[in-house]
Amino acid sequence: MRILLSLTLFMSSISGHTQDYFSKKYIGVNEFCDPLETNYTGGNPLFNSASGEFITKEDYLAKKNLNIFCDPIGTEYAHASPLYNYYTGEYTSLEKYLSKVNLTIIKGLNKYCDYIEMNYFGGTPLFDERTGKRTPLKKYLKNKGFNFYCDPVSTTYTEHPLFIPQTGRRQTRESYLKTKTIKIYR
Repeated sequence: MRILLSLTLFMSSISGHTQDYFSKKYIGVNEFCDPLETNYTGGNPLFNSASGEFITKEDYLAKKNLNIFCDPIGTEYAHASPLYNYYTGEYTSLEKYLSKVNLTIIKGLNKYCDYIEMNYFGGTPLFDERTGKRTPLKKYLKNKGFNFYCDPVSTTYTEHPLFIPQTGRRQTRESYLKTKTIKIYR
């Protein structure tokens, strides 16, 4: 059984109109770790039509921080490969394996880096009703693998993440999070 495999974050383009929020679930991904029904300009995502250059599949997946099994880079497997079934002693094909990967794509995040319309028992995920203790937001986000801007903890920025180059101004954290898209592989 696979646990949470990857949180790959992408910032969508910022525009002046209202963003739509959604949460879509897919069962099965293609060899590029995208939903099976994804269509690519030029036939696949490895070709950059602007530069006319190809990149390798490994480089493409590395940009998404994924290996060929759509797991985070560095994932260790009990038997060197998730394609091997220890109980039956058989291997499955990569295509069959990927057809069972669950992918959830969420656009628009709340301040807890969850789907913007998420409801919490008690109103917040920061309070544990069992223990009566409250977790600070930054610690809660770090435990989920995020920094304060809902990017992976390891993210480094060349500019402040709230800065909008087109306008030369900063946006609020709330408006920034509304533009983000998150992909969750399980």
